[in-house]
Amino acid sequence: MDYGATDCSFCHLTPQGGEAHNERGLWLVAERERRGVEKVEVTWLAARETRVARTEAREPTTVGVAVLPEIKPSPADGKRPVDYTTAHGDWPAYGGGLRAQKYSPLDQVSRDNVDDLAIAWVWEAFDNDRYTGLFNRRKTPDGFKATPLMVGGRLFVRTAFSAVAALDPITGETLWTYDPGTGDGPRPPVFGFSTRGLAYHRGDDGDRVLLVTSDGWLIALSAETGEPFPGFGEGGRVDLTMGLRRPLSRRANTWNYAPALCGDIVVLGNQTHDGSHMLRNWRDNVPLGDVRGFDVRTGRQVWVFKTIPQAGEFGNDTWGEESWKWMGNTNVWSMMSCDAELGIVYLPVTAPSSHFYGGLRPGDNLFGTSVVALDARTGERKWHFQTVHHDIWDYDLPAAPVVADIVMDGKPVKAVAQVSKVGFLYVFDRVTGEPLWPIEERPVPKSTLEGEQAAATQPFPTWPPPFEMQGLEEDDLIDFTPELRSRAQKELEGIRTGGLFLPPSTEGSLAVPGWGGGANWGGAAFDPEARMLYVASRREPLLMTARPMPNSRNGQPYRIRPTGFDLDGVPVVKPPWSSITAYRLDTGQVAWKVANGRGPKEHPLLKDLDLPDLGDRWNAPGLLVTRHLIFHGHRSDGGTTLRALDKTTGALVWEHPLEGTHQDAPPMAYMAGSKQFVVIATGAGVQPARLTAFRLP
Repeated sequence: MDYGATDCSFCHLTPQGGEAHNERGLWLVAERERRGVEKVEVTWLAARETRVARTEAREPTTVGVAVLPEIKPSPADGKRPVDYTTAHGDWPAYGGGLRAQKYSPLDQVSRDNVDDLAIAWVWEAFDNDRYTGLFNRRKTPDGFKATPLMVGGRLFVRTAFSAVAALDPITGETLWTYDPGTGDGPRPPVFGFSTRGLAYHRGDDGDRVLLVTSDGWLIALSAETGEPFPGFGEGGRVDLTMGLRRPLSRRANTWNYAPALCGDIVVLGNQTHDGSHMLRNWRDNVPLGDVRGFDVRTGRQVWVFKTIPQAGEFGNDTWGEESWKWMGNTNVWSMMSCDAELGIVYLPVTAPSSHFYGGLRPGDNLFGTSVVALDARTGERKWHFQTVHHDIWDYDLPAAPVVADIVMDGKPVKAVAQVSKVGFLYVFDRVTGEPLWPIEERPVPKSTLEGEQAAATQPFPTWPPPFEMQGLEEDDLIDFTPELRSRAQKELEGIRTGGLFLPPSTEGSLAVPGWGGGANWGGAAFDPEARMLYVASRREPLLMTARPMPNSRNGQPYRIRPTGFDLDGVPVVKPPWSSITAYRLDTGQVAWKVANGRGPKEHPLLKDLDLPDLGDRWNAPGLLVTRHLIFHGHRSDGGTTLRALDKTTGALVWEHPLEGTHQDAPPMAYMAGSKQFVVIATGAGVQPARLTAFRLP
C-alpha cells in the first residue's frame, strides 16, 4: 500500500476503520466532497505530504514455534458428543457454545503452569497471497478477526476472503480448503474483505460447516470433505440478496460474521453500509436490516423478522413521517446467541441511518438499538428492550447477548446479559424480558439541531453499576498535573459537555463513551460455574460536530463525522483508557476492575510522571475464560501478545509475544491428543493472516 498505510488507522481512529476519522482522514473526506466525487485516487496525496517508504510485507514465518514432545491424536477426539457446548473439550460455535459464553471448562493450564505454555504451531491462511507483497488496496483485507471452531476432531476457520480451511488440531496442518471465489470479486463495502467465523451443525445427513460469504451467499459444506451440499439452496448455496421486500445490493451490504444456529434454523442478519445516507438518492433503496431464519438442511428461507415494523405491525408507530416506508439499516451485524432448550434466539440490533442525525425519522425507532428475543422456529417476537431511543450516537448493540443461568435470592434464574457501547450491563429474565434490576427512564438533554427531535428520556439501569465512564464532568478530566488539567479545560472551551446521551451540536458535543465503546464486538465472557461475567472496554471520547449542509444532495441538513479528541495523543479524561471488569452476576456487584495494559506512559506529556497502568488505548478484546484463567490478545506500542489473567483478581500472570497485530478476536480453547490448546488470530493490513496455537509440553 502507498504512503505507509498498513491498515485502516492510516485514515481512521482505529485499525478496524469505521466512521470516525483521524486528521488525515478528515482532510481526505473534505477533499472528496470539495471535488464532488464518490471516489478519488490516492496518487494525489503526494501534493499534501511527503511520500514515505512502502511497508514491505514479511515472508511467511513460523519463528517461535517451540520444540515440544510429540503427541498423537486420541481416539476420542473425533467421537465426542456434539451438544453445541464446550463441556466435552470442543469449541463448536463462535462463542464456544450457542450461549455465547466464551467459556471452556478445561483445567489443564493453570496459574501454576501457565509459564510453560509454548507455541505448538502457526498456520498462515492459504489465500494470503491475494494481498501480501502486492500492496493492492482493493484486495488488502480488514484485520484477521477470526475465531475458529473445533468439533469432530478438526479445526475450521474462515479467512478474510470468505474461504474455509479444515485443520489438524494438533499440528495445524491443512486438511482441506474451500474457496467460494469472493476474493476474485469487487471489494465488499464497510470493512472490505473481513471475517469473524463459521457455524457447525450435526445432522442425520452428515455434519456441515455453515459459511456466510462477504458477498452474500449462505453455503453448507461437508465437514469431512469441504464440498458443498448439493441439495442446499441452489447448487449448494443461497443468495442472501434476495428474499426480502426489496433486494439487497452487494454494493451496500456485506456478511462476515458467524451465522447463529438455534435448533435446525440458521439465523442471519447483515452489515449495511454506514455511509448509505451520504449517497445521492439514498432513500430509494436504503439497505434493509431484516433478520432471517433458514432451514439448516435445505437452505429454505423459513421466516423474516422486520427490524423496522411495517404497516399494522407492532412498533410501526415509533417511526414518524412514514419513515418506516423507506428507512433501512437497523440491522444485526454482530453475533447472536441461542437458548436451545427454550428455542429462543437473541439479537443485538443496531442503530438506524443516519447514525448521528434522526430528523428524517422522528420517534423512538423500534427495533433500533434493542435486544430482541425471537422464537427461532417461527421468527415471532417474544420480547424486546430498547436500550437507546432514537439513536443519534451510533450506540448500537455490538455483541451477542450472553445466555446465563444465575442464582438470585436463593432461586435459579434464566438470565440474558447484554454489554453495550454506553458502558451499561443490561440483565434480563431471558424468558419474559423483564429486567432483573430496575431500569429507569430519565430525562436527557434536548437537541439544538434544526429538525432533530431527540428522545426526551433514555433508559438507565439502576444496577449493575456501569463498567465505563459515562458523560464528562469537571472531575472526569485528566489531572496528573495542574498543567494537563488546565490544558484539557482550555481544549474544551466552547464545546458542549455533560452527561450521557448529549446530542451532536454545531458547536461540538463530546460523547463519552464514543461510538467505539465502552464494549464492542469482542463482547463479554461468562463463567457458568462461578457465575462471573467479564467484559473489556475502552474509553475514547469523540467530538460530534454538526456541519450545516444547506444544499445537500442527499437531503441531510448536517454532516456529522465524529473525531478523536485528545491532547497530542493523551485522552482528556482520566484513565483507565482500556479496562477489564468482572461482575458477580448473581448480585450485579463488581468483583474487580483492572487497567488493560500499561498505556502511553512514555508519551512526552507523561514520561516524567510516576503513574500506574493506564490502559492501552482502543483495546476492547474478546475474552476467553477457562477453569482457572482469562486469555486475551493485547495490542500496544510494544507489539502484540497473548495474555493470561488470574480470573479471581484480574492480575496479569503471563504473556507471550505474537507475530502480527491482534484485532480483538476472542481466543478459543480445545482438547486434542490429551492436551489443552489455546488458539488466537493475528494479522492487520498487509500482514499475513495467522492462527497461533499454544499448549503445554
